[in-house]
Amino acid sequence: MSELVREALRHYDRRAWWDEVNAYGRQSAEERGLREGDVERLIHESRRRASGQKQETPTLRKLVAQITRKNRYSETSTGAQRGKEKPSS
Repeated sequence: MSELVREALRHYDRRAWWDEVNAYGRQSAEERGLREGDVERLIHESRRRASGQKQETPTLRKLVAQITRKNRYSETSTGAQRGKEKPSS
């Protein structure tokens, strides 16, 4: 078999392997709801855990900054007013 054919087969095998790995990665990310923007944060978190560094405790300001309409709970009814409660507006 010529070297050209062998090289073509090696290239085909590598390409098929990468296509399979990429498909697996895309499917796994989709199942977990991950987006491209999450990758950098997840890498840093993983490296921090692997190095044994203590994870930074978030401040209230940072936590509140992450609140969006999508991840906010709706108001919960607690029943009729009692005592000196003021009605919410």
